Parts: sequence; C-alpha cells; structure tokens
Amino acid sequence: MKRALSIVLATGIILSLAVASAAPAPKEVIKDPAGDANALNDQGTGDGSTGDNVTPADASTVTDLLGVSFANDAKSLYISISTEAAPPATQGVGYRVRFNPGADGTHCLVVEAFYPGGGNDLTGAQGHLIDTCAGGDPVPITVLGYMLVIPRKANKAFAKGATLTGPQAQSFIYVGSSYPAGVAYPTMDTTKIGTDYKLVK
Repeated sequence: MKRALSIVLATGIILSLAVASAAPAPKEVIKDPAGDANALNDQGTGDGSTGDNVTPADASTVTDLLGVSFANDAKSLYISISTEAAPPATQGVGYRVRFNPGADGTHCLVVEAFYPGGGNDLTGAQGHLIDTCAGGDPVPITVLGYMLVIPRKANKAFAKGATLTGPQAQSFIYVGSSYPAGVAYPTMDTTKIGTDYKLVK
C-alpha cells in the first residue's frame, strides 16, 4: 500500500511539474509562517484573522501551510499549495483555498482537495470547486500532487480580466468512509488573508 501511494504521489508531482511548465509563472498570493500546524489557529473562525497563528507547536508537517500561488492560462486556473512536507500523509488530510469573485467579501468560492490516509478510504486525491454565492453542486477539479487545476468554464468568476480577492487557506484532517461525505476536522493550520489575483488571459 505504501509503495502504491508513493507511486501515486510521484506520478502526481511529475504531472503537476509538467502542467506547471506549460502554465504562466505563478504568483504567490498567500504566505504563512512555518511551524504553526497545531490545531490552535483560529478554530472559531478559521480565517486566520485573529487568534493564534504562530505558536511553535508543529504537530504536522503535511498540514503546515507555507504558501499558496495562483496562475492561469486560457483554459484553467492553477492553485499550487506549498507545505512543509508534501501529501499524502499517514493520516488523511485536506486543503481549502477560499476567495471572492471581485469585490464581494463572503469567501464564497471554495476549492478543496482531499488526500488518502488513515481514517478515510480514498485511493487517490480528489477535489472540487464550490460556489456558495450562486449555489449549485460541487464541480470536480483535477488534483495533481500539490497543484489544483480548475477549469475556467466552471464559473463566471474566472472570466478574462476578472480579479479573485481576499484569498485565504486552511489545512485539515480528513476522515470518513467516502468522498465527499467525510469529515474535514480539525483545522490544523490557517493563513492570513492574502493578496488579490487578476486573471491574465
């Protein structure tokens, strides 16, 4: 099983590197301190705006967020998540990146990725986009190692020249019998609000 997960991870990283080489240069929109994945970070709000963001009690390297970068081409938005160690982990984990379509401030565009590990029965990484502004069902996305690939046609917020505002990220433990019906809790790390990103094409 470990060997299979290693092969899946290696394949995902190779594919994500290939995709990254074809995509425009990424822009870092979120930066987060190392060593603070301790499940103490804004557990009430989860938005990184208040509370304990830097307690040096690093319980997990895979859920320790370091940064998030955005890039796009004509077809896709690419979100790359940087952590102290790459997934998967012994424990099932996941990541969430939230942002606003334009000036709206509700963080209603949510991208989530879930990785296999103890506590869930995933055989590979899964992900989706959720638009809580307009409602509707989750839209599947591609998860390639640490890169999330979202089709721009999935949401009008990804139109040419649009700006995605107030990006913020979280990592969490993911357990449950089937995706997406599992439980994303507890939140292990959160970030402060990052810088806006304008789609360049």
